[in-house]
Amino acid sequence: MPSLFRYRRPLRERVRWASWFIVANSLIALLIGFRYLPWMTVTDTTTGLYIALAMIAQFSLLAWLFGLPLLLLTLILPQSLLRPTAIVIGTAGVSLLLLDTVVYHQFRFHLSGFVLELIVGGGTEIFSFSWQTWAVGGIAIVALALLQWSLARRFWILTPRRYLWVPLTLLVSSQLLAHGWNAWADAHYDHRITRVARHLPLYHAATAKRFFARHGWVDPQAVREAAVVEQMSAPGGQGALNYPTAALQCTTPEQLPNILVIAVDSLRWDMLDPRWMPNTTHFAASAQVFTDHYSNGNATKPGIFTLFYGLPASYWDAFSAHQVPPVLIQRMQSLGYQSQILSSATLVSPAFDRNVFSSIKELRLKTPGDTSWERDQQITQDWLDFLDGRSSLDNTSPFFGFLFYDAPHSYQVPPDYPRIEPYWESVNQLALDNEFDPEPYFNVYKTTVRFVDDQIHRVLSDLSKRQLMDDTLVIITSDHGQEFNDNGMNYWGHGSNFSRYQLQVPLVIHWPGKAAGIVEHRTEHFDLAPTLLTDALGCAQSATESYSSGEHLYTPHNKKWSIAHSYMNAAFLTEELQLVSYPSGGMEMLSTQLQPIDDAPLPMELIKRALREQSRFYP
Repeated sequence: MPSLFRYRRPLRERVRWASWFIVANSLIALLIGFRYLPWMTVTDTTTGLYIALAMIAQFSLLAWLFGLPLLLLTLILPQSLLRPTAIVIGTAGVSLLLLDTVVYHQFRFHLSGFVLELIVGGGTEIFSFSWQTWAVGGIAIVALALLQWSLARRFWILTPRRYLWVPLTLLVSSQLLAHGWNAWADAHYDHRITRVARHLPLYHAATAKRFFARHGWVDPQAVREAAVVEQMSAPGGQGALNYPTAALQCTTPEQLPNILVIAVDSLRWDMLDPRWMPNTTHFAASAQVFTDHYSNGNATKPGIFTLFYGLPASYWDAFSAHQVPPVLIQRMQSLGYQSQILSSATLVSPAFDRNVFSSIKELRLKTPGDTSWERDQQITQDWLDFLDGRSSLDNTSPFFGFLFYDAPHSYQVPPDYPRIEPYWESVNQLALDNEFDPEPYFNVYKTTVRFVDDQIHRVLSDLSKRQLMDDTLVIITSDHGQEFNDNGMNYWGHGSNFSRYQLQVPLVIHWPGKAAGIVEHRTEHFDLAPTLLTDALGCAQSATESYSSGEHLYTPHNKKWSIAHSYMNAAFLTEELQLVSYPSGGMEMLSTQLQPIDDAPLPMELIKRALREQSRFYP
């Protein structure tokens, strides 16, 4: 038999051998994948069929992705090294998948380079695996290595010459069907299907709601309204979410305030200045101003999510898949608040229609208007019309309003609006580099901020004219900041780092009955929901941990860590450092000025608390 291995095989046969070896490992991966099934809710035959299809698609793909280096190495490695290489790659791949099931069982998130670093660097300080678990893991790895040796040898001796097209066809067709099915389910708010994706490692299910709408295949507004009605009338819980972890203890206040949240996309904290926002700054003089307030996201998706839920944006997929609204909005609805949600940007992408506002009936997903400034003017007018309608009907129920302005995000103002000079008329992000003078670009941004300030003034003046200020809690803030190379590291815009320029935002609160003043201690978006629920909506402050990661806005606290997310990245933050994880699996430790730190010890106890915070709402 050894003569078989000394025989020099043609390249085509070696590639065929490696391909069948990968196919065999895709079956092993699928078997290991069965360990994720306990976390998936199979409500009917349709869901079961989709789960089966998605698992075949994903675990086949993972096997081929992990086996790709082996295919490439068959072109360059000596034949004698192919089998040992295959055994190492195969054992490593299935072992990592097995480890992922263990991590997912404990924390409900998947393995990444960040988590691997913590396992290696933190050991039992982070992941409390018993010696029995380590022993079983070691035995499993040895068994997997023996299995890989057997497979590599078997296929080398007898490599099938035909039918390789069958598993390849299955791989491609299952991918197309699974992702197409998820895209259709997402467009129809079918959470039975969409909630599966987060349980599968590296599974990024396709969505195409805008594409379907553009071709007239789906009417998002009509589909969503029907889905909300069905959701409100359907029995059942929240599936794989334990939110809140305990029933709220609330009493109905004698006086319920109106609540109006005004959010300005990309608004930096230092724009609260009479030069750029004269109206809002004047309003802030008679309100509470939080001078050290931070969003828990450097992008819109995590920024708005954390503002209303008071939870890390790592929960986005779970809350979206199950379409569970924030406790804050659930509480207002139970108290009879009339809601008016007006956003200049679409509520479909990011899909706030599926989480934050999932329980709001007659939610307008898209505001008419070709430009952001037109839509900003439109939502302002729509808000004034909403209050007119309440007055004409003599509506005495409290209202909850959300106005989301977009001009600073898109750098657009009306053609005749006064510019702050020097002004960059044709914004071209491709021209930005470390040598670019930021002033003209920054002035475009400041001009858009001043334009939105005018819209906010219309809203606030109208509240005063209607004598509603004494009955209305007004909150002015942003989803995230905006950077103009402030760090001198060629960062522009947002979503690229977790420095103060992309995280620190203004927070102004006019709270009837609370004295105006300056709040100097550090606060964050996590803190808003628990503060509103306890101080305005009658819920016990002792229960805030059951639904939020935040503290009370007005009470200084000793919390020494925080969590912030981007669309893809995430960061664990302390006063001294940032521990940033990347979608590639890498991890980087930085100072608050974004300088690399090589020798600082990891704050294991704080990291452990942060990890727990991102998993404790899973049962």
